[in-house]
Amino acid sequence: MTPPWDQLAERCGLTLTAPPRPLSGGFLHRMFALETRQGRFAVKLLNPAIMRRPDALDSYRRAEALESRLEDAGLPILPALRVKGSKLQEVDGQYFYLFDYFDGHSLQPGELTPARTEAIGRTLAALHAVHRLPDTTPLPKPDNDWPRYAALLSPQEPALHAQLTGALPLLTALEQRAREALDRLPPLRAICHGDMDCKNVLWQGDTFRIIDLECLDYGSPALEMMQLALCWSGLETCQLDFALLDAFLDGYGAAGSLPAADWATLYDSDATMLEWLAYNLRRVLGIGCDPGERELGRAQCGYALRRLRYAAEVRDAVLTHCAART
Repeated sequence: MTPPWDQLAERCGLTLTAPPRPLSGGFLHRMFALETRQGRFAVKLLNPAIMRRPDALDSYRRAEALESRLEDAGLPILPALRVKGSKLQEVDGQYFYLFDYFDGHSLQPGELTPARTEAIGRTLAALHAVHRLPDTTPLPKPDNDWPRYAALLSPQEPALHAQLTGALPLLTALEQRAREALDRLPPLRAICHGDMDCKNVLWQGDTFRIIDLECLDYGSPALEMMQLALCWSGLETCQLDFALLDAFLDGYGAAGSLPAADWATLYDSDATMLEWLAYNLRRVLGIGCDPGERELGRAQCGYALRRLRYAAEVRDAVLTHCAART
């Protein structure tokens, strides 16, 4: 679907001087660069299927309020611009955010260094320190019917059906382990990014800006700390580097205290990739998602399964390494 670009530009008081250019990255929404008489901007077109959810607008409004807190705290973020008093915009049913253009790129595996990873750890600790509150409300727990997904895949997606069927024992075990670990996490809640992996930090040399802030919400800083320590240490590419892991943890610990929880609890409580797999299975099956997302869903299912297998393989080595640090 082609968005009404002239109307979007007019809504923001801009005059386009060239056709919008697609930007890479993003598995849920679409990004474009805008060349205008007023300067260079980026626009994020929000996924229509997500915006149809009953709680979508409330979630985005809540994230906007937290984004303003991070702006006031001087965090290195790339916030959405306000247009006519609001950040979230809508034209002809298309919701979007407008940003100043930041000419940076997300780091590729070979560009990760201990210094950069340490900087991300420090920044995450500072983000978690902006506002904290005690909260005994249980964290959401994964509860996916993996056999049902496998059965639904059988007639139309035989290759993915075979992969998922073979992974059922692992998925069941990981989900049970996550449910138990989530009960053991410290009750502290803080502002969390929700998706601050490598693709959502843009770099210019050693200067960076954090993007995709519509995921902001209150969550467990302990859970996010461990999740991102692993992401920025190579778990995303299934090539874990313990020097990068140490740098991230050193950075976080220097800017704030490490969570008071055992390493096994921190490692096992991360159900993010389980939920990402479930979401992409629904994409493939066309459940609550646009049909045009099925191919992306297939690719992300394969990625999620690889990540989950690798995380299970390196678990003991990570726990042994982290325990030796203390």
